[in-house]
Amino acid sequence: MTSAYSIVIDTPSDFPRILESEHDIFIVPSRVHIGDKTYKERTGITRKTLFYELDKAKKDIYTTEAPVKDFIETFENAKKVSDHILYLGISHKLSKSFHNASIAARQFRGKITLIDTLSISHGVTLITNHALLRRKQGMELIPLIQEINELIKNTKLYVLVENLKYLYKGGRIGKARQTIGSLLNINPLLHLVDGELDALMSIRGTKASYEAICEKITEHAEEFGNYVMAGSFGKVNDKFEEIANSLKEKLNPLFYCYDEIGPAVLSNVGPKVEALFITKIPKNAVEVYK
Repeated sequence: MTSAYSIVIDTPSDFPRILESEHDIFIVPSRVHIGDKTYKERTGITRKTLFYELDKAKKDIYTTEAPVKDFIETFENAKKVSDHILYLGISHKLSKSFHNASIAARQFRGKITLIDTLSISHGVTLITNHALLRRKQGMELIPLIQEINELIKNTKLYVLVENLKYLYKGGRIGKARQTIGSLLNINPLLHLVDGELDALMSIRGTKASYEAICEKITEHAEEFGNYVMAGSFGKVNDKFEEIANSLKEKLNPLFYCYDEIGPAVLSNVGPKVEALFITKIPKNAVEVYK
C-alpha cells in the first residue's frame, strides 16, 4: 500500500521503537565512533556498550552524521512507497545531517521536502509523531508542513547534565560556551534556543535541579493549553522517571512518552542526563490524539 508521502528522520531523534512499530517511517543512522571502530546507531551499537566505553574513558568517542549515500539510499527506499518524501531533520546547529540530506535530495528533483526541526532527541519525536498521526488521518502534505512549522516554533526542551565536559569536547555546546568556566563543576540546566544549546541556569543539588526543570515545563503547559510531552534519560534513573511520570499525571498532556536517549546524543552529553520536552498543539489538531 502506498501513501501520499513518506516520512524520514535521523536516529538522533531517538524515536521510540514502540512508535516505530506502529508507523511506516524511515530512519537514517548516524555514526558513533569508539577508538578505531565505527558503529551505525540503532543497529550497530547498544547503550550498554557505549556506557561501558564512556565509563572506561580510554578511547576517543565521537559521532558523525550519516553520509550522503545513506540519505540517497533511504530516500530511494522511501520513494518506492510514496510519491513524495518529508524529511524532518535534527537541528542544523547541532549536526551536519540536514546538510547531507539536502545534498542527497538534489537527486530527486523536487520530490523531497526538507524541514529543519531545530530540535533534537524527543523534541523531534514529538513533531514526528504528530506528522505520522496527521498522515494516518489523511492530511495532505502542504497543510501538514504549515502545521509542523507551528510545532517547531512551540517545542521546548530542557536538559539536565552532570557537567558540560562532553558537550565541550564534541563542539556542540553552542551559546553555553560562554559560561563554560563557571559551569564545569556544577549541574547545568540547558535549553534549546533557535536550534542551539544554551545554558539556562546553574543549579546545585539534584532536588533543586528536578524542581527547576519541572517548573519550566509547567510554565509552558499553562501557556500552551494543549500540548504533548516526553521525558528521556541516559543511565536509568528511577527517581527522575518517578518525577517525570508525576508531572505527566499533574499536567495530563494529550500524548506522553518516556524513553531512552540513544548512543549518538549520549556521546555528546554524557551518560548521566535527563530531559523533558513539551510541544504546543494547535486547537484544530487536538482531535488527532483522541
